[in-house]
Parts: sequence; structure tokens; C-alpha cells
Amino acid sequence: MYRNPVIPGFAPDPSVTFHDGKYYLVTSTFEYFPGVSLWTSEDLVNWKPMGGILTSESQLDLKEAASSSGLYAATIRVNSSGRFYMVTTNKYTHENFICHTDDIRGPWSETHFIAKDGIDPSLLFLPDGRCFYTSNGSVDGVRGIKGAFINPDTGELLEDFTLLSKGCGGAAPEGPHIYFENGWYYLMLAEGGTGYGHHEVILRSKDIHGPYEPNPANPILSHVSRKGHPIQAVGHADLIKTPEGEWYALFLGIRVKPRPLLHHLGRETFLEKVTWHDGWPVIGNDGFSELFHADGPIQTDNSDYSVSFLRKLDEYPYLKVRVPKNECYIQDIEKGTLTLIGEDNIALPLSHPTLLAFRQRGFYEVMEVTLSLRELEGRAGISSWVSDDYHYRLEVRKAEDGVRISLIRHIHDFEAVTETLTLPMSENLGLSIISDDEDYLFLAGDHTIGRATVYGLAAEGQRHNSFTGALFAIYAEDGKAVFLDGITMKSKTDGDK
Repeated sequence: MYRNPVIPGFAPDPSVTFHDGKYYLVTSTFEYFPGVSLWTSEDLVNWKPMGGILTSESQLDLKEAASSSGLYAATIRVNSSGRFYMVTTNKYTHENFICHTDDIRGPWSETHFIAKDGIDPSLLFLPDGRCFYTSNGSVDGVRGIKGAFINPDTGELLEDFTLLSKGCGGAAPEGPHIYFENGWYYLMLAEGGTGYGHHEVILRSKDIHGPYEPNPANPILSHVSRKGHPIQAVGHADLIKTPEGEWYALFLGIRVKPRPLLHHLGRETFLEKVTWHDGWPVIGNDGFSELFHADGPIQTDNSDYSVSFLRKLDEYPYLKVRVPKNECYIQDIEKGTLTLIGEDNIALPLSHPTLLAFRQRGFYEVMEVTLSLRELEGRAGISSWVSDDYHYRLEVRKAEDGVRISLIRHIHDFEAVTETLTLPMSENLGLSIISDDEDYLFLAGDHTIGRATVYGLAAEGQRHNSFTGALFAIYAEDGKAVFLDGITMKSKTDGDK
């Protein structure tokens, strides 16, 4: 049995490829560094993080990327010689670009510019070795899905763009992928916007440049009609054919619980089997996805993990906001400590905070850290984080009468200290967040500081489009903070059922 999502937490826009016995998948990272998260699996169900593809500032400019700007949907593909290619959009710089590597573990090449217009680029390698590029965008003022042959090693366009399709009538055609099967080119794309109207459609043609005829049974994936179902907003799919000849789809969706139209975990990666009828693919059960499956690979329960400071941070799927600031994260592997040097206030718009974040992967989760009070300078603590505009943080600072702990809520452009507790000075202090499907509970040692509703971080309540999801983070401001041992995150998976 396996359960969806197969990559829980903030992991949107999945794209997948297969090489040498393993599957490799990328997801979007938007304003976070390193850019484009990379995952690997041997069975499409159990995924392990491999860090990020774009790991240097020469590859990725996010300096003033607004929240949910930056890196949009990426595609990963491998050619017949075993070279991997990743193509994506930096919405902040309005560039589509490509990079490559001959070793999936990296490093990846510097990026090569392809085009300004459009988002959600994809690649198809033909049997003769040529590479066809697609994205959404405009051709001669007409919006839709466009394509052209390119040199994937340089990004050079080898012909003018052709408008392949205007879509199938839904709003915002995006996320295109082309597959070649049984003499047909299949153009699959998402429509309806990446919200509750999201769905997946498919077209086909004998010529890669079109014209493409739509599947009369579209959409092939949609939960638009499933009001009240715990999975919503499904779409932006990528198909993969296994060595055994079976087909699967990986796609994004959101989990809503208990209220049907509010979500805060972000868009996650789901898996469904694909069957073919009359020459067309069907995803899941007639286009529906479910949380639990009685067949398929057995899912290993790896919901709990600890980030040990005795091991290099690069072994873990961390995220930083906008720039890496490696000089502000000082790890002592022998002592098992991580020192954060705080500079920017984490609530300042477009700031570069010293904040180390990890995905919240379920509704019911616990995060625990230990802060050295003796070595604390300035302010530091933990946060339930979506962006500089939407987060809660438990702030610790020294005071004349001990140590002051405050729960701070930041929603829209309003920030307030809602609870404060002063404790006697001690050597260290444990900090924790306990989440359920309604609230975050913030604790310092054995003392409950306060609660904050998860719906304050819900995407539907934000003043701009929110494409990311909730993270747990440690941070420092205006000084130095030393965190001991590591970060523990425990998922109460029974609650998420």
C-alpha cells in the first residue's frame, strides 16, 4: 500500500525522468535557494531528496525576487547518451534557461538563456537526437503553447517558434509536455489556473509542430467536480513509462482538511497509474486521484527525520530565502552545533534573512530544537513560515530579569506580539512547534507560550498569489545564535489519515 502525496509538503510542479534503474524528479522552489529541488526513487513511491540543482549565485539570481516569484516549473530529461538536462523559468528575471550535467549528483553547468516569453518550459528528445522545446507564451500575439527545436547544450533556438495549440478552452494553458508514442506526438498541459479549477488535458498530432487535436474525453485529470474531497487542485502532470511498459503520472495537488477551501501545506506531489483507452491516456480512476492505494509498491514510512548538525547540512533538503549567505551559517560538525549570524529582520519585504527552513510535510507534525542561551546575541528562535508577509515566530532574547520569549504573528503588513513569557536564565532552552489541522502550538521548554491558527498562513487568505507552502525554520536576527545537536521533525501520520 502507498499513500498520496508521495512527496508531502511544498513540492509543486513535478517533472520526472528515468535513467540507469532510477527515477529522478524536480520540483519548483520559487524564492528559495538552492534552486529546483531534486529527488530520486527506485519505485516512484519512495522519494529521497538530493538537494538542489542550482547551487551558486552565478546560476541563479533571486536577490529581489518577491514571494512566489523566482523559479517556476522545471522539467528534467535525459538524452540517449545519459546527459541530464533541466530547463526552467526565473520569473524574477523573466528568463527561460537550461543547464546540464553528466553526473546527476552534480555539479550542473552554468545556465544558458533560451527565451524571455512564457513559463513552464519542457523538452522532448527525439529518436534522432534532436531536442524540441515547449513552453506557454505568445506567437504573433496569440497566446497558447509554443515550440521550437533548440540546441540543448547552448540554449540556441534552431528555428522560429510555432504556436502548437491554444489549449482546450480552459484558462491559463501552461505546464506543457510532449511525448512520442505509437507514432503520435501527445501534447499534455494544465488549464484552469493552479487553484481549484486546475485540471489536465491532452492533444495529439502526427507532426510535432501540429496541428494538435484534443482528446474528446478531456480532462484526463480533474477534481473540479469533487467538492469536499481531501485532494483538490490537481494538475500540472508529467508522464513516465517504466521499463516494464507501465505508465504513471506525477502531478501536483493540495490537501484540504478539515475545511474544503483553505490550505497551507502548499502544492504537493501525487502519483497515479495511467491506463490507455482508444489511444489516449487516462490518469487514475477516470481522472480521479485518491489518498490511499492498496496496490503498487510498498511505501516505507520515512515521515520522521532528524537534521543532525554532526553531518553536513547539504545532506538535508533545506531551503534559504533568496540568497545562500553561506557565511552566516557556521557549522561545527565535531561539536554538533550550527551558528546563525543574523543580519536582516526576517519580516522585511525582499530581505535576505538568516533563516534555515524545512518543509512541513503533514498537518500533524512536531518540530524541536535546542538554543544555547549562554551564547545568544540579538534575537533568535523558530518559525512556522510561508513568507516574510505570512509567518509566526517564537522569538527569544535576553532581558535584565532573565530570557524573554515572545510569540509574534505577522499577517499581511501587520505584526503583533501576542504572548510573552519571561523565564530565568539558563544554559540552554528547548523550543518546539506542535501542529495539527487547526493550530500551531508554540512551546519553550515545558511552557506553552501560545497558539496560532494554521489558517493565518492559508494561501487563500494572502494578498498575492501564493505558490509555496508552510515550512518550519530556525532563524537569527541582529546577532548570533547557536543551535545545538540538530532539528527533529516528527510526523504523526495517523492524524494525517
